Amino acid sequence: MAGHSHWAQIKHKKAKVDAQRGKVFTKIIREITVAVREGGPSPETNPRLRTAIENARKVNMPSETIERAIKKGTGELGGDNYEEILYEGYAPSGVALMIITLTDNRNRTTSEIRHLLTKHGGNLGSSGCVSYLFDRVGVLEVPRENISEEEMYEKAIEAGVEDVEVGEISYTLYTKPEDLYSVKEALQSMGLPIEKAELAYKPNTLVQVLDVETAKKILKLLDALEDLDDVKEVIANFDIPKELMEEVSV
Repeated sequence: MAGHSHWAQIKHKKAKVDAQRGKVFTKIIREITVAVREGGPSPETNPRLRTAIENARKVNMPSETIERAIKKGTGELGGDNYEEILYEGYAPSGVALMIITLTDNRNRTTSEIRHLLTKHGGNLGSSGCVSYLFDRVGVLEVPRENISEEEMYEKAIEAGVEDVEVGEISYTLYTKPEDLYSVKEALQSMGLPIEKAELAYKPNTLVQVLDVETAKKILKLLDALEDLDDVKEVIANFDIPKELMEEVSV
């Protein structure tokens, strides 16, 4: 199992928890709606929906709001027709970007993303231009509080985890996509709290960013992209050394 990598932690240095609660709700509602349309309205048989509902409850979304989003997905209630679109492109220094969106207007979303990439020194690429630099994986997060690294590794191996990254406040665990929910249940049966469980893209190669100005440009671009209502998530293949991160304030 691999040791420490900053990528998973840097990626959400933005866990400024998206300060605007309304923006968080909007993104989760869209995710629930798309999840229902793709896999049906039952969380028991639709893992993507189960994860979306768990995320909704973590931010205290009212049950009636969750139910309304599910009904929009089934077509019981009218509403915007969202689709998931993956954009690929580059940040400064050749850093690869995978930008996952949920949108009801492809032209608007493409225009907004292209504008931000250009403004911040990046560019939008064609489909397939960077996807080979990422692997599809299951990702779980476990708080570091009350569990040592040795114990975490032991339980991870027993549960079928493929890789572990040790962050400052949490462990990031990686599984095969098809094993995500069985591993999650195994870890929970061992008494471990799971903060996040989702399918994601993980870089299979990292670009080392070694100067402050470039690091600032990349992080500002990620913040700007993630602030767009249509953007669900941004994944990038860069690594900033811990000592350099301390100099970077976005």
